[in-house]
Formats: sequence, structure tokens, C-alpha cells
Amino acid sequence: MTKKRIVFLSLSAALLAILLAGALFGQATQRQNIYTHLSIFSEVLDLVRSSYVDQVSSEQLMDGAFAGVTDAIDEFSYYVPPQDMGAYKTFVDIDDNGVGLVVTKRFGYAYVISAIPGSPAHKAGVERGDFIEKINGTPTQKMAVWQVRQALSVDRPIRMQVLRGGQSRREEMTFARANYHPVHVESKSYGNVAYIQIPYFEKGIAAEFRTALAEVRKRGTKKLIVDVRGNAGGDVEEAIAAADELLTSGLITAQEGRKVEEKRWQADRETSFDGEVQVLTDGSTTSGAEVFAAAVRDNKRGRIVGVNTYGKSIVQRFIPLSSGGGVHMTVAHYVTPELKPIKERGIKPDVTVDLTTQALRDDESPKAKEDLILKKALALFGEEAPAAVVEKKAA
Repeated sequence: MTKKRIVFLSLSAALLAILLAGALFGQATQRQNIYTHLSIFSEVLDLVRSSYVDQVSSEQLMDGAFAGVTDAIDEFSYYVPPQDMGAYKTFVDIDDNGVGLVVTKRFGYAYVISAIPGSPAHKAGVERGDFIEKINGTPTQKMAVWQVRQALSVDRPIRMQVLRGGQSRREEMTFARANYHPVHVESKSYGNVAYIQIPYFEKGIAAEFRTALAEVRKRGTKKLIVDVRGNAGGDVEEAIAAADELLTSGLITAQEGRKVEEKRWQADRETSFDGEVQVLTDGSTTSGAEVFAAAVRDNKRGRIVGVNTYGKSIVQRFIPLSSGGGVHMTVAHYVTPELKPIKERGIKPDVTVDLTTQALRDDESPKAKEDLILKKALALFGEEAPAAVVEKKAA
């Protein structure tokens, strides 16, 4: 397929996606508008089929249009054509793919939301914000997001070509699936401040958090930092239970959607820690970690320090279609205690830390890199930050 044809078909599919999204997903509120959009869609389809320089099958155009509809909804929804259902049935869409990468698609490429701490990808040096150009030689531009995730789930070494923000050269990384669970809570102290990192909300994490809080209380510490940076998946119920360990009342979160039963989670009266709390967030804080941070902040239990979270506290389902294909789409979302959806723009911190000075990186040599978010949180508690650490590049 020529470059010109690819561009034309992409623009056509995008136009069709917009038209279908307006007609099929409630953006056109009146029947006349729906008929108008469908009429335009039909006209554009006929024009492409009759006048485009090369003959294009209706199936190819419609598959592109349907995929465009899900792209217009959110970056986590996708369409699976009938011809791909055989491969899709062998795929399980979960955050943990065996290598520890939580990925989506941005600007046509696979994009890393987070590399789960302790995972093979994390140890290999993959970082939040990396763009994956190729997986085992295949360009990710040619993959749907589920195909990217499937490619990361294979039982053989994975070779990735990565483009990192602020760098001009590409990096080659190779790693393989490995069992890195369970992922544990990490605790330490900085002077009179207790620090607990929750890297991932898997089963048992809330109980580990409760135990860590008991140790903090036993030491008589009244200042606590909870770090959920990089926490990008897992079990939302565990996040809710962890938040409840810090609360004595109030709404933790609720699940809302037009076609799903509404659920609400209220805090009980017991708490494992009654001192001051700060929660650290970054752009890879997603899902249950966002629920946790919002519950602490909006119930006036503590402050959020860092940068905006990603905005991915959602519930998704795969819906089979009569055509033999299907749509994996968002059917509900979690809300803050103030009943605001946790999606798209994420959670804005109370204290925003400017990280622009660290945006550009040196390609050649590692540099001392301060943890500016932790430094700010400690300063707010009147404590000095730890010495800067040197970034080590993956071998």
C-alpha cells in the first residue's frame, strides 16, 4: 500500500469515526441529526469506493471506521474485527502481562504508562513515557493496542526498540517474562517521617499496608508519606481497602455507568494511623492508585504532592458483535468522594512539583537525579531530603 493511500484511508477512517461516534454514542441528541450524520457517512463511503485512485474493499474501510469509533471514545477502548477474533480469544487483557508493562497507544505508537517495580521490564530499564517503536521487529504503528499487549505476553525473549523523551537516539532492550510476584510494600524512615511505597495493588497489598501502618504507629511516628507513583494497575478493591486504613468516615469511591449497577464504598470507623498524611503521585499513577489518592485528599485526610495522575480509573468489558467481531469498551468509571470521574485529566495534586528541569536527559552519561517530589513532601514535613541518586542505565 502506498504512503498516499495510507494517509488517505487514515483520514477517511478518522472522518467516518467522528461521524459514527456522534451518531452511535449519544453526541447527537436528536433523531434528525442522527439521520444527517448517517447520510454524510454513506455519501463519503460511496465517494471513496467510486472515486479513490485504487479500489478499496468495503470491509477494509468499515474496519478502519469501526476502529476509529472506539479511538474517539477513549484510548483504552478498541474494536476487534471478525478476522482477528481467533487470535483475540487467546489473549487476556490485564495489566500484568508477565513482563510488567502497562501500555496504551499514543500518536500511533505503543506508549508505556508504567513499568511495574521489580518486573523484568523495569529491571531492563523501561520507563514511564517511553514510546515503543518495535516489538520483535514489528512496528507498533501496525498494531492495535490489544495486539501490542499480546506481543508482550509471549513465552520467548522480547526485543524492543524504544524512543525516550528528551533523547535523540533509540534504545534496544531485550528481556523475558518472569514471575516477579508478589510485589511487596516497602517501608523506611526519613528522620521523623515514615515512608511507605505501594508499587502495585495486587491481592494482599492492603493487609501489608495495614501491617506497615501498625509498625509506624508502634514507633510513635505522626508524619507519613505514602508513595503510589508508578502504581498503574492491579485490584481496585485492594486500593479501596488500603484507603480505608487511613479513614474513619466518608465515601471512598463509587462506580458509575449508564448500563452498570452503581456501587459505593464507605469508610468504616477504624483506622490504622491517625497522624498527618501525604500521598505522592506522578503521571503513571493510575486506576486503584488514583482512587486511593483521591479518597485521602477529598476526605480531608491528607494532601497529594507531585504531578497529575494519568486518569484511568475505569471499568471495561468485551462485547461480542453479531458480525463475529467485538468491542472492548469502557462501561463505567470510578469517582472521587466529591463524585467527580477519575479519568481523562486524572487527579490534580494539592502541591504540584515542577519536573521540567529533569525532562531533558543526557544520552551519554548518568547524572545525579534528585527525587524532587519526595524532596518537596519531606520539606512540607520539615525534613531534609535524601541525597540524590545516580540513574543507572540498563545493561
